[in-house]
Amino acid sequence: MQYYPRKRLSNQSINITPLIDIVFILLVFFMLTSHFINEKQFEVSLPDAKSGHEKSLDNAVFININLMGHLYKADQLLSDEQLDALLLQMVEQQQSLLLRVDKRSPFEPVMALMDRARQEGVSSIGFAVEEPVR
Repeated sequence: MQYYPRKRLSNQSINITPLIDIVFILLVFFMLTSHFINEKQFEVSLPDAKSGHEKSLDNAVFININLMGHLYKADQLLSDEQLDALLLQMVEQQQSLLLRVDKRSPFEPVMALMDRARQEGVSSIGFAVEEPVR
């Protein structure tokens, strides 16, 4: 009589603990870095103001005006056509306009942008300022 070795039923399983650790670390990483992706803007020297107050930025579009008077959204130079399209989109989505104007820039481009935004129907326009250093 011939005996065959008995096959053992093995308890083979995949340990998923390291996988869960890696997924958790990636989740935390993307949660922390996603906030800073939107903050990438070129440097503008903002004016000081004691009477400024914080405003909700959830429904706001930032337009930067640099020292030369050029208009930027984030770090992209805006043409007249792009500015018109952006202002129309802001009116449709009822977004407010926040201007980040360099304190040494000429006033004419600021006034022209404010006038243009009002003509398009933008209802809320504000200025970004810094608190004065004491």
